Amino acid sequence: MAGVGLTLLYLALFRLGSDSATLVDQSANGAAILHAYVQHTFGGAGSFLLAALIFIACLVTAVGLTCACAEFFAQYIPLSYRTLVFILGGFSMVVSNLGLSHLIQISIPVLTAIYPPCIALVVLSFTRSWWHNSTRIIAPAMFISLLFGILDGIKASAFGDVLPAWSQRLPLAEQGLAWLMPTVVMVILAIIWDRAAGRQVASSAH
Repeated sequence: MAGVGLTLLYLALFRLGSDSATLVDQSANGAAILHAYVQHTFGGAGSFLLAALIFIACLVTAVGLTCACAEFFAQYIPLSYRTLVFILGGFSMVVSNLGLSHLIQISIPVLTAIYPPCIALVVLSFTRSWWHNSTRIIAPAMFISLLFGILDGIKASAFGDVLPAWSQRLPLAEQGLAWLMPTVVMVILAIIWDRAAGRQVASSAH
C-alpha cells in the first residue's frame, strides 16, 4: 500500500515538474519548483498548507534519524544517548542553515561515491548461500565499487577537472556507472577464487 502511494506521489511530482517550466527557472531546486507551482495554483493558502505538510514530514524523518543514529553510536563511543541526541540535533540545525541548494551540491558527490558499494552489498547479500565464504565475494566487490564510486563522486563535484582523461572513457562513465563493469569483473574473479579455495579445503579434509 505504501509503495502504491509513493508511486502515485512521484508520478504527480513528475507531472508537476513537466508543467512548471514556465513558472520557475530551470536551475531551481525541487523545493523552489514545488513552492512556485503551489503558489501559482492555490495561492497563499496552498503555500501555507504545503509548508505545514513539509514541516510535519521532515520532523518525523529528522526525529527518527536522530534517535536511530544516537542509539547506534551510543553503543560504540563513550557518550550517552542524550548527549548524542543534542550533538546530532545541534549539528543538523547548523547545517540546515546552508540552504537546500548548497546541501544538494555537497551531498550529490558523497551519495554518488557511496551508492555503488551499497548497491553491491544489497545485491550480493542475496547470494551469500551460493559461496563457500561470502566474504571472499562481497569484500572485494565492495572495495572496487567504492574505489570507482569515489571517481564518480569526484567527477560530480567541483574537482572533476583533476581526474585523468582515462576516467572519462570508462564503460558507462557518461551514465555515472563507471563502477559497474569493474565490479562485475571483480565478482567473477572472486568467484573463481572462492571455488578454488573451496575445493582446496575439501581436498584437505579428505
